[in-house]
Amino acid sequence: MTETVQKLRQKISLADEDYLIGLANKGTYKRACKDAEGAPCEFTENEDSITIPFGGETVTLKDPLEQSSCSCPSRAVCRHIVGALVLLKNTLPPAEVPAQAPAAEDNAEVKQEEAPGAGVTSAAAKAEPEAEKLPPRDEAKVHECAALCRGLLREILESGLVRVPEDMPARIEAAAVRCHAVRAADAERMMRDIGGKLSQHLGRRAAFDGQAFAEKLCRTDKKLARLERDGIPVTELGEFRKSYTEVKGALTLLPIGGRQVRGGEFEGDIFYFLDENKVTGQTFLTMSELRPAYYEKNSRMRYAVTTPWDLGVPIRNVMKSRMVLTGAKVSGEKLSSSGSTRVISQSNAGLNCPAVLQLIKDDFREIAAALDEAGPLETDRLFFVTAAGCRYHRFDKYSQQFIMEIEDWRGCRMKVRAKYQAETKDFIDQLEKIATRMLREKDEKRFTFLGIASIEEGELVLFPVEIYDFITPFDDKQYFLPEKYDGAEGQAVYAEELLKLFAKLRETLYFIVHCGLRSQIRDEDKLARQAKNCGMGNLAAMTEELLALAGAYRHSTGGSTADIMQKMTVLYDYIRAGEKRLQTISALAKMQPEHE
Repeated sequence: MTETVQKLRQKISLADEDYLIGLANKGTYKRACKDAEGAPCEFTENEDSITIPFGGETVTLKDPLEQSSCSCPSRAVCRHIVGALVLLKNTLPPAEVPAQAPAAEDNAEVKQEEAPGAGVTSAAAKAEPEAEKLPPRDEAKVHECAALCRGLLREILESGLVRVPEDMPARIEAAAVRCHAVRAADAERMMRDIGGKLSQHLGRRAAFDGQAFAEKLCRTDKKLARLERDGIPVTELGEFRKSYTEVKGALTLLPIGGRQVRGGEFEGDIFYFLDENKVTGQTFLTMSELRPAYYEKNSRMRYAVTTPWDLGVPIRNVMKSRMVLTGAKVSGEKLSSSGSTRVISQSNAGLNCPAVLQLIKDDFREIAAALDEAGPLETDRLFFVTAAGCRYHRFDKYSQQFIMEIEDWRGCRMKVRAKYQAETKDFIDQLEKIATRMLREKDEKRFTFLGIASIEEGELVLFPVEIYDFITPFDDKQYFLPEKYDGAEGQAVYAEELLKLFAKLRETLYFIVHCGLRSQIRDEDKLARQAKNCGMGNLAAMTEELLALAGAYRHSTGGSTADIMQKMTVLYDYIRAGEKRLQTISALAKMQPEHE
């Protein structure tokens, strides 16, 4: 028996009901179990596989198990493969199941006895203890789970979104359940996100974003690849629930606005607060009142309305009160609604105050530079913005967005965009009235926006949350752009060319995911040549290698979807890193008043 077959036998022995359901689906598993009852088990061990006849077909079992094959026409994990696994699992002797390794503490004691000088521990080792690792038995289960999930992702890549099986979201959900069983919280969330987006695609919903899905597919595979390595730290699994830290002393909250969330898996409201004294280390804090979108479609289902801090009223009822809290708990930018938190005082919230005024940006260059350093939180991109004027406004019927272009005191420009939905109609009507007034009464009225900023296609964009007409900002025009952006305008043309190249690369990566590896890839050589012409030799080499592998896959039976997925992920990482800096350079150039 070869070492590969021995490892394969061990994996078959460890495959429990949840794992086998995750390979296919619950119906296929039940049918396979029924077919396996009383069936003879005669198998042949090869160098790297096990061959077993089952249900009139020949099944070849391989490691990882999801790469097993069957002589039947099905290209997915069929009932014959699952049945063969069930049959062989019930036939293998108990000795095939590896015994659980000693606990970490026991191993440490053995090593101390064997190693000379083991009792002497350096100060550095004491100061930086090694991260806690999973016990071997648990690690084996995580490895199996990660291999199962990656197999499903590779199947999506191979077939493409145009030919993805209708039952794939259910299989992804079963794999997410498997992740939950092995306590891989981050992987569970990512797999559920993949399944939700896949359901959007199969349901032909407008909310589906193909390019975002393609990148998410690769990033999920990258996460799962880390779970297949040996010596997995416990922290790599993630947490099912965010851990909240209690704030020492009093927390003064100034409510500044809220927005509705629609069109995704969760719907509801997000409320924004200003940490007036910055005791949490965050400028802005949030509290969410979200529920699964399913509740909106079923009037009989009820959801709990958030009544925080034992107030007895919904959060929206206190959004005009300045509150002082004790025992407050936060996780990142999120506030806990814990009943152990107490509101010790309430007063009218006045936003025309120093805490707000010192945060107002009246030079749009400052926003673009801040986004270059922004962290992963949404509140890292939240800004108070004062506009000196409005250049135009319009409604884009194609994207269903209201768009207005505002400018600062220097004449730098920024787009304000709001997506039209039934729930946002009143807000967009208000935006249109404000834009009309700003055009009609130039320099007479100044409006301040609270919004989430981003850079899209090389332009600075603000998605508004609230608009205020009563805030009087400081007349302070002393912002100086950091030195690293000196000459940004001169680099703008080159930056825009590279951004166009990155956009085409993203389109090609999405094309691969959309059409699958069995389809012909368009313009295989053109992108690499364009990258070379831009002086991006490494990017050209990575692009050539990926497209060569993907293009050859449909002509070969031995192509590796795992290698292709890994190279796609590396390319996505390269593109994202390049875009981050180039988008800022492009935005700084495009916003200038002389740029047309």
